[in-house]
Amino acid sequence: MKNLFILVSSVVSLGVFSQNINCETTDYVKNIDNREYSTYHYVNSSYSYSRPLIIMVTSDKVFMDVHQKIPKLFSAKQEYTDVYLLGIKEFNKKNIDEINVKIINFFIDDIIRYRTSNNLPYNNFEYVSSQVNYLENEDLCKFLICKNRKK
Repeated sequence: MKNLFILVSSVVSLGVFSQNINCETTDYVKNIDNREYSTYHYVNSSYSYSRPLIIMVTSDKVFMDVHQKIPKLFSAKQEYTDVYLLGIKEFNKKNIDEINVKIINFFIDDIIRYRTSNNLPYNNFEYVSSQVNYLENEDLCKFLICKNRKK
């Protein structure tokens, strides 16, 4: 009886504390101060409470080309489990204006709210903003470990 109790307890605790998540969320054409932008969030997490993240900011054209490629290129052995992509209309990393900063900050605030509401470890604005990378072209493999990267 004691062995049965230990077995049942082990199985229940594994089920309660396990976390397998694989999902995508895309929001096309949002607007702040008459500047259009789109957002994408991809999660591929197995048994990870911390759910490390990466944020990529790019132009709307690159966004449309790459957001559907992320799940196909994504390898299970990543440094990150959450990939956030922000595509801003006519974005240029060499000329980031006040509206772009406002959109990026709003996106970061959304990420913090999402992580808080899903009981993920708290990350402050400074930490999350330090995870922002600028994607200038379609080379996602610059930031992600790709399964079949062409050499």
